[in-house]
Amino acid sequence: MSGSFAFGSHDNRRASKATTSVVWVTLDTTPLTEPIDRRALREFRRTLPSTVRPKLATVLLPIALLAVPFVFMIMFLTAVGFDQFIVRDKGPSSLVAFVPVIAMPVVAITLLVRALRQRNGVRQFRIAEFARANSFSYSPRTERPWFPGMIFEREGQSSSYSTDIVSREGGAPTTIANHTSIVGSGKNRSVYRWGYVALRLATPLPNIVLDAQKNNSWGRAALPVALAARQRLSLEGDFDQHFALYCPAGYEADALYLFTPDIMARFIDNAASFDIEIIDDYLFLYAQGELSTLDPELWKQLLATVEVLSQRVRQWARWRDERLDAGGAAWAEGAAIPNYDRRAGVAPQGRRLARRADWWWIVGALLAIFGFYNIFKDLL
Repeated sequence: MSGSFAFGSHDNRRASKATTSVVWVTLDTTPLTEPIDRRALREFRRTLPSTVRPKLATVLLPIALLAVPFVFMIMFLTAVGFDQFIVRDKGPSSLVAFVPVIAMPVVAITLLVRALRQRNGVRQFRIAEFARANSFSYSPRTERPWFPGMIFEREGQSSSYSTDIVSREGGAPTTIANHTSIVGSGKNRSVYRWGYVALRLATPLPNIVLDAQKNNSWGRAALPVALAARQRLSLEGDFDQHFALYCPAGYEADALYLFTPDIMARFIDNAASFDIEIIDDYLFLYAQGELSTLDPELWKQLLATVEVLSQRVRQWARWRDERLDAGGAAWAEGAAIPNYDRRAGVAPQGRRLARRADWWWIVGALLAIFGFYNIFKDLL
């Protein structure tokens, strides 16, 4: 089933951009760039957990392990004579054997600089001061944050954490942070990094995903999961050029009720570069890369987007799932939802989108193996 509608006028889009400029003016970004009070920084560093600011001993140990062999090698060559280790009939080409030794101090210095920058706490201090200046709260790191979004629940995930968490409560609870997921271990270890915005909604809603077309590459979505194509809802106008909308089967009319023309215009104008997910009582904006940063312009754009979307999605509080019995909410095994109208909730078939197996990498690997086989066959 598919729905159609006409988009809002250009006047609506101009109003959206006017709202954005107002928010930019009121945002205080000076803590992100102004000179730092070193005494305040030292006091702030003492509050950082070891996962954010590791102890100096743990930083220096691996660096020492790299530097010690290099020092011994230099002492040995000095004592014996460097020219004794050059094969005269091969000339300078024999120096290739010393490349790993020469690389050790380079790697050690790189690790040292990186570790010292991590331990100085400047980044965390600036973002914390920025949050305080704008009535947000700040947390440097949270292990395994509980959110229902797709980037937080990866298959095979061994660990995850969010960093530089800026949040606010009140009428429109909002969290902005960076998230890292680690899947597997050893040689099979993969690290995935995302920036995200979490907007708390006034009522649970069906699981709906807007796949931004701007960040896709080679026809492949940037989403961490593959969604079943049968759930794709095609819309008229130019919306399909910006987003691919997925909703649970049978919830097409509900998606059209939630995404009215004026809301669609706001999403195109303000969030076209984000992948968007509505799940339970959250709306998430996802980006591949950091969103909680030291970039003042990024913060202005991001919080302006949050402000515009927060204002528009308030009307979603009136949505109710007609599939539920009128007597109560079907949230988790029939349990009531705290702080919500008991009629609020989503029927089981609308809570999660169906996913599909992603076979593209298997096909690609088989084609690559077949190609290399033919190349080596021709060479031999």
